[in-house]
Amino acid sequence: MAEQGDFTTTRVPESATVGGLSIMGIIVGIGITLPVFYVGANIAQSIGFKSALFVFIFVMLLLGALCVITSIIGRRTRLSTYMILHFPFGTTGVKLVNLLVAIPALGWYAITIELFGQAISDTLLQLLGIEVPLFVLIAVSSILMTLTTVFGFKVIEKFSNIAVPFLIIFVGYILYITLQGDGNWDIIWSAKGNGSMTILEAISIITGTSILMPVFMPDFSRFAKKDKDAVLGAIGLAIGTPLVLLAGAAPSILTGEEDIMKIMIGLGLAIPALFILVFSTWTTNVVNLYSSILIFSTLNKKWKFWAIGVIASIIATSLSLMGFSTYFIDMLTYVSLVVPSLASIFILHYYFVGKGEYDVSKMEELPAFNWYALSAWITSSLVAIATHNNLIQLTSIPFIDAFVVGLLIYGTMIKIMPKPKQIS
Repeated sequence: MAEQGDFTTTRVPESATVGGLSIMGIIVGIGITLPVFYVGANIAQSIGFKSALFVFIFVMLLLGALCVITSIIGRRTRLSTYMILHFPFGTTGVKLVNLLVAIPALGWYAITIELFGQAISDTLLQLLGIEVPLFVLIAVSSILMTLTTVFGFKVIEKFSNIAVPFLIIFVGYILYITLQGDGNWDIIWSAKGNGSMTILEAISIITGTSILMPVFMPDFSRFAKKDKDAVLGAIGLAIGTPLVLLAGAAPSILTGEEDIMKIMIGLGLAIPALFILVFSTWTTNVVNLYSSILIFSTLNKKWKFWAIGVIASIIATSLSLMGFSTYFIDMLTYVSLVVPSLASIFILHYYFVGKGEYDVSKMEELPAFNWYALSAWITSSLVAIATHNNLIQLTSIPFIDAFVVGLLIYGTMIKIMPKPKQIS
């Protein structure tokens, strides 16, 4: 098990570090998953291919830049995100923050396993005429993914190293097949969309698919040997996720489908798609569960890694069996509103309060709450919610509003307000 090897509440030692390509593989693997294919298809159907392409690139470049910064923080502190958050938010305040971050992490696991079970069910029925109850497929898949996760980062790294090259080839092949037919590119490029959402709504949804990554990056970059390895890992988001979104968007325009397995069947790729589907979902959901374990491990340091994994898996699988995917878009919207300012706050705190030094041995001396950070986070989240509901307009893009307002409020407080008890 990962009891001694995953350093859930301690610094990662130099002896456990890996190169940047290994971390990049994990990050790319996270993006190649059913929900991201689905979002790419849904966005393209709604706003048209050209607008969707702009949204994909715009959001991923911004989030990729943030990932570079937070990756370096993770590499230099050698701590998970949820341990880093103790320093800006305090020993009790961080528990509230981590619980709210845990919701989307578990939600992603639940949604992914549900879509996976449904895709396997549809494929078995379509190709072999075999009907397997959905709850059986969900439960068995979740058990296997949980067993992989509880063996920790090293197993996740090795699994990603094997799976990700195949996944990248498959994504490239989808795009190649899609663009082969005469006039296919013209049809895709000129598609206008059905107008069921605005570009700003599309930006919020795409942001929701990946906004956790700038916050979660230290979970993986803490294992990076050097800063350049951390940066290389972060680039995986800016490169990998847009390709997957495009691989969902382009064939969806041609087929009129948003369900990735129906799209693949329509392209004559059902068998390879099923094979890759297993690898991609497995890779992504292992990471989702791993992040959840790291979150919950900060609530009580006596809890065992494997036990947290099993309990978190049971909770997420239960949500899946209850049809949590119905709330998929709502969850993405929620994430895009409340998470961005967490990144801005812990970036500011690390560089301007902690001065680039976090001493884990002094963590018990931290205050229970840092009200500056908490108030900046709450205020920026409320501003993002108001922007989303058209009550106010700053940049008109909620996640940018949340990030910038969090940056300005917390930056102003630590600059001009009386210094709180030393929290670095």
